[in-house]
Amino acid sequence: MRYEIRVIGSAGQGSLLAAYVLAAAAVQEGYHVTQTATYGAAMRSGTSMGDVVISNEPIDFPKVFNLDAVVIQSQEAYDEMVGGKPIRLDPECGEKDADVLVNVKDGAIVVFDADLVQCDLDANRYRLIAAPIARTATEIVGKRQTMNIVALGVLQVALEDSECPISEESFIKAIEKAVPSRFVDLNKKAFAEGVKIGKEALNKA
Repeated sequence: MRYEIRVIGSAGQGSLLAAYVLAAAAVQEGYHVTQTATYGAAMRSGTSMGDVVISNEPIDFPKVFNLDAVVIQSQEAYDEMVGGKPIRLDPECGEKDADVLVNVKDGAIVVFDADLVQCDLDANRYRLIAAPIARTATEIVGKRQTMNIVALGVLQVALEDSECPISEESFIKAIEKAVPSRFVDLNKKAFAEGVKIGKEALNKA
């Protein structure tokens, strides 16, 4: 099993920290893991992304090339992923033509912020999970900067029935190790709220 995940967002949204926590959580599960980062200047924009490869065997190539899941935190990040516009199959997304995400396989999990990202994706092509990530971080958790950890909560729920499940407990342990001690409780709350809205989003899907 080889499972590839990308967390991408605009500068300041904590995509790289989220990818680090995700990688650490996967290690807690006993997987082999690699994690790489790309910063804004390297992508010719203000976006940054963290890529995580998870496997039950040693990983011989650490870069992603066929993503199984992607977390998109901003419109800018979404636009960075778009590669083309084939004929749409799902009329409910609004436009006649749909966007396709580069290096994202058919059937992949696509978690995105329901308020910040305009979805033009084909729901028959991807497993779309829209959740109020930034709004939850701001209004429920009380700190918008935790939206990256809220997003991981949503992702955790989405991964439960995938070939690469990662438990809530492993994410919590990863958060405890990855963030400064004074922010651990805040980020645990953010993750829990992400799990909550992730379950709600999946029930609607």
